[in-house]
Amino acid sequence: MEKDTNAIKNSVFALKKSFEIFMNDNLKPFKISSAQAKFLFILYENKKLRQSTLSKLAQCDKSYTHRVVKELLEKKLITIENQWLLLTEDGKNLAKVFEKHLLNWHKKIVENIPLSQLKIVKNVLEEISRNALKIINNLE
Repeated sequence: MEKDTNAIKNSVFALKKSFEIFMNDNLKPFKISSAQAKFLFILYENKKLRQSTLSKLAQCDKSYTHRVVKELLEKKLITIENQWLLLTEDGKNLAKVFEKHLLNWHKKIVENIPLSQLKIVKNVLEEISRNALKIINNLE
C-alpha cells in the first residue's frame, strides 16, 4: 500500500510540476506565471469575485491569494470595484490565452490513452480531489 501511495504522490507531483513548466513556458512572452494566469482564468469564468471566493476557488490560502492579486493589480490585469475583483481587457485576453494552452495541455496528456482507462482515472482523481478538499476545509 505504501508503494502505491508513493507512486500516486510522485505522479501527482510530476503532473503539477509538468503543468507549471508547460504553462510558464507558453506564458513567458506575456510576463505572467501559470499561477497568475490561473487566477485570471478563474475570474474570467466567474466575471467578478470577492478575494475570499477567489481564494477558495483557486484552493489557495488567503495570504497567497493576496500576493497574486497584488501582482495582477500592479500589472493592470485586474481592477477592484466595491471589493469585487474584475478583469481588465488585457486580463481577459490573457485568460483566453491561458485557456487555449490549458486545452492543448489536456489534449496532449491524454493522447494514446484508451477511453476506458481515462474513465477509471477520472473517477479515482475525483475521489482523491474530494478527500483533499475535505482536508483543507478542515484546516480553516
